[in-house]
Amino acid sequence: VASHAQDATTSAAAVVELLNPSARSSAQLEAQLKAMRSGEAVRGMLSQNPRFKQEAAKNQPAFNAAIARMGAMQADALGPIQREMLASSRQVAIQAYAREFTAAELDQIAAFYRSPTGAKFMARQPAINAEVGKAMQQKYGARIQAAEKAIAPKMEAELRKLFPAQAPAK
Repeated sequence: VASHAQDATTSAAAVVELLNPSARSSAQLEAQLKAMRSGEAVRGMLSQNPRFKQEAAKNQPAFNAAIARMGAMQADALGPIQREMLASSRQVAIQAYAREFTAAELDQIAAFYRSPTGAKFMARQPAINAEVGKAMQQKYGARIQAAEKAIAPKMEAELRKLFPAQAPAK
């Protein structure tokens, strides 16, 4: 049984690598962390809040510097965890495939993905996903924006309860 499990684990590792090559995964993570470090994630979180938009407009250089500092903090704190998670998730995926499929089945799955049809499937998948995403944005985007706009005053009221404006100095 131990050799069967080892065979399945080896075959599962090959499938995981075909489905999500480790070099590509690492490059994607590093790109995400670079964007995070620039403050892109923080800016995205804050961009929906009118209060933050007002503050940003008052002093754009200081606001941008603060956003960059927060982004760097975020990347420094989350980067090591996300890198560890990337490696760990690969191992969990390998173990899960090895449990669910025999080595022979995993070899057949790998053979499919290495075949011309499987390679085409993998190559076309991002474009298909993008097409679906674009279609959903076109179909539902305006409704989502309208719903977000409709609740914005209520959301702002809740934020004001959490962060009441400081009384002006006299």
